[in-house]
Amino acid sequence: MNLLKRLEWLNFRHLFGYRFASTSELPGPKDLERDCWNCLKRISCQTFICECGKLQQLSPSWNYFDFFGITKPTMNINMDSLARQKRNLQKAYHPDKFTRSSRKEQEIAASVSAKVNDAFKVLSCPITRAEYILTLNGSPCSSVDMAAADMEFLVEIMELNERVDELSKSPEKADEVDSQIASRWDEEMASVSACIEKEDWAAAHTALSRLRYFERLRNRVRELKPKLSAAGTGAQFK
Repeated sequence: MNLLKRLEWLNFRHLFGYRFASTSELPGPKDLERDCWNCLKRISCQTFICECGKLQQLSPSWNYFDFFGITKPTMNINMDSLARQKRNLQKAYHPDKFTRSSRKEQEIAASVSAKVNDAFKVLSCPITRAEYILTLNGSPCSSVDMAAADMEFLVEIMELNERVDELSKSPEKADEVDSQIASRWDEEMASVSACIEKEDWAAAHTALSRLRYFERLRNRVRELKPKLSAAGTGAQFK
């Protein structure tokens, strides 16, 4: 390996830590080896640049959590750490770095950059993160909400929708309504997280369906924000 490629290889180790330089950190199938596409040497799936100096694809066995060094799919994510890992990956695989490299490496850089962006978008939103975890565990979400089981919940949603409708006539109640919806959103989000951590997928689907109702209510209030602000309410939206 020439000096420039050696420096790039060392830089990758520095960016992501020795965790990615060894297969001992991630157990099970994540430790599988593969052949370098260029020199055919067996390399760890956690190796980004082979010793021959060629850029490698992220492991095909990895899910979105693996991209960011999260060994187990979970709802509990440190967003600062997630954003930092995204920046590191974007820096390492930025297509501009490979304009003079082979077409294969340019394609890899472009592909990985797109995958990292998609992964970050999914994991940074709690709802899509929950949907993704359910999909990983063989329980994909339907595009249609599951029917809420209890009439009490449906009545609550109807009443909250009516309160949002009335904000145009009573904008001074905006903060109160917004806080009520945000509080219920937090409760349902906690329920989704608890069900997923217990691997109770059926209950997680139900909780996620309920959460979506409150997400839509939150979005409705956000859409009203410009009008309510113009009315001089001074409402502070979460």
